[in-house]
Amino acid sequence: MPGIRNPAPLDLNGCEIIARKADGHLAQQREAMATLLRDAGWPNPTKEASGRLRMGDLHCSLSHGGGWVAAVRGKQPVGVDVEEATDRLTKVRRRFVGPADRPILARFGDNLDSLCRLWTAKEAVFKTFGTAVDFLTGIDWDEVQEDGARLTAIQHGIRLELRWVELESADGPTWLAVATALPEDEA
Repeated sequence: MPGIRNPAPLDLNGCEIIARKADGHLAQQREAMATLLRDAGWPNPTKEASGRLRMGDLHCSLSHGGGWVAAVRGKQPVGVDVEEATDRLTKVRRRFVGPADRPILARFGDNLDSLCRLWTAKEAVFKTFGTAVDFLTGIDWDEVQEDGARLTAIQHGIRLELRWVELESADGPTWLAVATALPEDEA
């Protein structure tokens, strides 16, 4: 995927992930998303009652931020988020960083970059379900690695796999997080 610093392909339980740079205001980012989907040959998503997106038989998720648009689709419920590490995350920290997040802060340090990883992870998990993920207490971090984690969405009692990818950005770190529910035989 052009623009991704990590040269290794992002493969998460058979999910397809696409992204491209997209500068500009919201209307320009929406057009960039439509172009991304069209160029990939993906249909426009539909919305379930829960808020989750679908593309036919596949689950999907969309995100824009930090000068990027991204989309993911797969057989299992999936979520994606992309965000630039800005001071805004420090200002809203008390809303999304709780004691359960110690494994992330211990692994990556208590800094803006880690806050961005946490934010994108929690947004991706929320989008996986479309509802009911408490940002302070809703995630139990089971395993944390440099490029991802295994976690449990507590309200749903479902294990997920998460991957982070740092994207190119002139203004500072921009993180993409993709979460997917693990098949029952892998949970």
